Amino acid sequence: MIMDVFVARQPIFDRGNQVVAYELLYRSNENNFFDNSVSSNVATSLLLMNTYYSFGIDNLVGDKLAYINFNKALVENDIPLLLDEKNVVIELLETVRPDDNLLNKVKYLKERGYQIALDDFTYYYPFDELINLCDILKVDFLNNSLEHILEISLKYKKQGKILLAEKLESYELYLWARKIGFDYFQGYFFSKPVLFKKQTLPDSAYQYFRLIEAMNVEEPDYKEISLIIEIDVTLTYRLLKLINSRFSFVNDISSVQHALAILGINAFRKWLSLAVMQNIATHKTSELVKTAMIRSQFMEKIAFFSSLKKHTEEVALSGLLSVLDALLEMPMSELLENLPVSDMVKATLLGKDTEYNVVFNILRIYEKGNFNNLSSLCDSISFDINKLPKIYCDSVKWSDELFEYMQ
Repeated sequence: MIMDVFVARQPIFDRGNQVVAYELLYRSNENNFFDNSVSSNVATSLLLMNTYYSFGIDNLVGDKLAYINFNKALVENDIPLLLDEKNVVIELLETVRPDDNLLNKVKYLKERGYQIALDDFTYYYPFDELINLCDILKVDFLNNSLEHILEISLKYKKQGKILLAEKLESYELYLWARKIGFDYFQGYFFSKPVLFKKQTLPDSAYQYFRLIEAMNVEEPDYKEISLIIEIDVTLTYRLLKLINSRFSFVNDISSVQHALAILGINAFRKWLSLAVMQNIATHKTSELVKTAMIRSQFMEKIAFFSSLKKHTEEVALSGLLSVLDALLEMPMSELLENLPVSDMVKATLLGKDTEYNVVFNILRIYEKGNFNNLSSLCDSISFDINKLPKIYCDSVKWSDELFEYMQ
């Protein structure tokens, strides 16, 4: 089954009334209000997963900045480091109570080039040591008096802080905020949060727990972890999206193990912690996942016994990703735009004439039961056609047993 995910965004304007950023907000349904039953930790985790893996951050904010809320635990677990410092602002919740560990984490984020904002700032906020580290103060216009807002402006403009007026609900307040020197503006006066809805891939809870177990050793084994990931189309897709979101210069991933090596175990651990939260919150399965597993296994075995033996991993990856358009009900061309896979894999998935597509065509013949041209296709990659029946039956059996085990 496919599940719906939601992200809301609210624009942030500069003094020229131009949008310079969007605050991204977690939403659990179409009501477009924050669900108070969800903790800030879970809300941000779900927001990040939905933003990066379901929508794509470029589709939500374009070339603008994304303001994303983080609580103390997420900062201390280095979750902001998963994001590109060029397109996000780390927005610390007003409930954060800083200690030495948190302050050191924020200092490190600033050294790495991240901008830091403090959310819902009020006159009586007591933690000067954290204020000093912040670049942007989001001043709450509902929970400060006008006198206190003026004092905040006079004090912190001298310190070089960027002042953002938030929760502006009238034209008069907006004009006054401009007059006293505020730099950015956000609130219902300009725009209520706009809700975005999209369908996303299903998850397998068991796969995540297997990954946690494999990661929880002194020296994690890349190969073992890769094997766990590559039997699950959801995990494969999200890992590739993660690579692209953080390593935009990488555009030629040959296998899951290659992707994992580029990302690194530590960064993968952080991503996994987010994935687990999302999986616990929304767990569904799909028969299409089983189809992806069959295709990947079948195509891998054909490639291994053919002239494409050196390309076995990429052929298998093509099979695994071949159901994405059906899973997400989106054009394959759109889904592949930001995936860091080779041009050959992309061309194959788009149905173009490639070496890998020969294997894919053999697969389709078996799926449809129309065996025309089968012999010539096998001959073109030096594959023994007599091996096909056993390979296909073994692939179906392997996938059925594994799918049942995963559930």
